[in-house]
Amino acid sequence: MAKPNAALAERHEIEDRFKWKLELIFADWDSWEECFAAVEAALPGLAARQGTLAESGPSLLATIEAIHTEQRQLERALVFAGMKSDEDTRIGENTARKGRISSLAVRFAEAVSWFESELLEIAPERLTELVTEEPGLAVYEHFFHNIHRGREHTLSAEQEALLASAGLMARGATQVFNAFDNADLKFSDITDEDGATVALTKARYYKFIKSQNRTVRQAAFTGFLDAYGAMKNTLAANMDANVKNHVFFAEARKHEGTLEAALHPDGVPPAVFHSLIDTVSDHLATVHRYTALKKRVLGLAELREFDLAVPLFGEGEFKFDYDAACTMLLDAFKPLGEEYRQTVASGIKGGWIDVHENAGKRSGGYSNGVYDTPPFILLNWAEQLGDTFTLAHELGHSMHSWLAARHQPYVYGDYPIFTAEVASTFNELLVMDHLLKTSDDPQRKLYLLDYHLSQINNTVFRQTMFAEFEHRIHKLGEEGQTLTADSLGELYQELLCKYWGPEAIFDPERSPLTWTRIPHFFYNYYVYQYATAYSAAVALSRKVLAGGERDREQYLAILRSGCSRYPVETILLGGVDMATSRPMTDVIGLFGSLIDQVEDLLG
Repeated sequence: MAKPNAALAERHEIEDRFKWKLELIFADWDSWEECFAAVEAALPGLAARQGTLAESGPSLLATIEAIHTEQRQLERALVFAGMKSDEDTRIGENTARKGRISSLAVRFAEAVSWFESELLEIAPERLTELVTEEPGLAVYEHFFHNIHRGREHTLSAEQEALLASAGLMARGATQVFNAFDNADLKFSDITDEDGATVALTKARYYKFIKSQNRTVRQAAFTGFLDAYGAMKNTLAANMDANVKNHVFFAEARKHEGTLEAALHPDGVPPAVFHSLIDTVSDHLATVHRYTALKKRVLGLAELREFDLAVPLFGEGEFKFDYDAACTMLLDAFKPLGEEYRQTVASGIKGGWIDVHENAGKRSGGYSNGVYDTPPFILLNWAEQLGDTFTLAHELGHSMHSWLAARHQPYVYGDYPIFTAEVASTFNELLVMDHLLKTSDDPQRKLYLLDYHLSQINNTVFRQTMFAEFEHRIHKLGEEGQTLTADSLGELYQELLCKYWGPEAIFDPERSPLTWTRIPHFFYNYYVYQYATAYSAAVALSRKVLAGGERDREQYLAILRSGCSRYPVETILLGGVDMATSRPMTDVIGLFGSLIDQVEDLLG
């Protein structure tokens, strides 16, 4: 490992066993160029198929297969160029190739843009005749249903063209916020733990807000919120425009409301969203126990908002090097069976993972790959415990992709966000369970329990609070009300007090500004999925850990099913119904048991 102040290694200096093997996709750039040229040459032929779908069953099947054939090759070329660029972002030729293939993807989308509209023009009874005529179309039943269930929300061709044009303007509020948040926002200087004056940045804020030095936490909180607060009226007007945009499109497409419009693409019943909000609201006493625990352990007379993120037992942190982490993870994954573990082991040895940081390498971590490639993982290993959980998380995504691709035809080989985070979170939960069971050190256990509590708090309860705020401001928009800085701040302060309880004290000037810094409020009912995925993963992991082969196979059936069902139906394969309160009560029960364990260890 490089020393903290040493220059980063160049990529050629890193051992090959720590690098992914992208030659499993293309042997070299010449092979990639051949693929690029073949897809490009196929575009006129795909466009020329317009108007042929209803001619016959064989014609419809041939068109679908022709589109998918070129799409699969395009996807391989896209992920290869993207990952090669991520290896060293300083290499201009790779950046250029990434741009070229992205442009080709746009041209591909244009060449086949007519397909769904034309399929919707086929009457259901005629589509049934076509499927009867061509048995090869039977596999596409769910694919057709997913497109045709949008018929009542699809307008005439002229109206659709108008909405598409309006879509360019509809991104305005998000673009304004992103420009402000990433380019124009300026923070004041603060004094750090060493007494030095430093410029506050977003990255430093997330470090300082967890500082053991309370003065530093408060200064970071104050400086951060004051920067957003200086623009609160502008940000409120922008949020009002964002909500009115969602209301407009929901009404234009004849949805009951903005929530129904946002959930429609994935076929998620609104009952799932409402169950999340209602169940958490009914069990907030458990969250309030956590707030009280924070106040007690930190030894504070008053627990303020800037105290909520600080770790309780920072001195208990421990680490793994990469090889040790891989060994430990394989042990933690035993409940998923030998085939799952052997596939992970083969992937680790077989070039799935790009482990260490090198000069020019993209930061962060992800799992990437498509139907016809292995699932690759990018890491930037720093031997923090979080790196081990990141690896577990990304392996969850990768195994989800691997199993879906091997058990589904191409059309169902992917999966939506709603189920994607279940697989990754499930693996993190297995690792946490394993570490807690195999650790005899009380300080290490306290650190793990605090880490686990923080994960649930941030992923479930905080995101549920975000989701409730989002829903309530959209309801105001649907009623024709105008959102202002005062009304948004009042609502957000109300929810802060509701979720964190009487032990937490919120600054009447700055806490109402917290909504201004959350980019997820522009994602249109996205955040609830963090909470639902985590709750599903908890319910499923508890079944697998306490059960036997049947419970394991039910869970693996979720991963194998890809997108061959709607998300809630997919999770139901594991015996978990997301439209009920049970998954969330499982999370709340787990959260309470973790608090019990902390209190027992503290005495």
